[in-house]
Amino acid sequence: MNGPEQSPPLPWNGRLEAMERLLEVAKSHTLPSFLAGQCEASTKPDGTLVTQADQAAESAMRGWLREHFPDDGVLGEEGPSEPGHSGWTWVLDPIDGTASFRHQVPLWGTLVGLRHHERPVAGACELPALRLGATGTCHEAHLLVEGHPQSMPARPSPCRLHEATLVTTGWDYFRMAGVEAAYAELAHQAARTKGWGDCYGLWLLLAGRVDVVVEPLLHPWDIEWLAPMARATGLKLTNWRGENCDSPSQCIASHGGALHDDVTGILQPHAHSEA
Repeated sequence: MNGPEQSPPLPWNGRLEAMERLLEVAKSHTLPSFLAGQCEASTKPDGTLVTQADQAAESAMRGWLREHFPDDGVLGEEGPSEPGHSGWTWVLDPIDGTASFRHQVPLWGTLVGLRHHERPVAGACELPALRLGATGTCHEAHLLVEGHPQSMPARPSPCRLHEATLVTTGWDYFRMAGVEAAYAELAHQAARTKGWGDCYGLWLLLAGRVDVVVEPLLHPWDIEWLAPMARATGLKLTNWRGENCDSPSQCIASHGGALHDDVTGILQPHAHSEA
């Protein structure tokens, strides 16, 4: 398990502060819609949901970046990839957990990742309806509770899968990925399985409140925000083959040790090749 990295400081030039500003820009569109119950969703060609708040928030985030960091690239869930020329790329998800947002369940959030020469180096997450968040780089990270920074808690005591609380977005994602058998075996062997999905489950992992998160179907905007904080805090983030990976499409995130090995052993036969 890796701790904070020792490497030369990057030329951030205000980009760390910009992550916080992007969260505020998104929240100005998402939270009022959520609180007002204006959460109607439509289905995109890929079968996933999108709301008007999704589209408005990402459009505003992209507009803010074009004004303040015009040479940076942008990769977002709701719009086309925009190549940049600076070596920096922003990875945006205005509403992670659109199904929760649609049903007025507060377990949704906004995610911002930042790559430097294609490597995730900083990330931020905010769950506006719960007033929770997290932000960090490869060197340091902290939680946000009601807007106030808090230190990362001490790691939970080591455990095995039969003692662990395992979180995943839901069985339906395993079905969509064609790996229902993997879910069945995990659920049979784990002490507890919970559907606290999307970014809320990963926030709970950072906060030391659950033991392992497993997801079968991810995009870069779903997970890259976590990768730098995982390196800073010692979380283990791998694909289902057990290979360290900053942007796995099938992920295992845990506090490491024998628990991670237990989960990897179950999931390896169901793993697909990472691009």
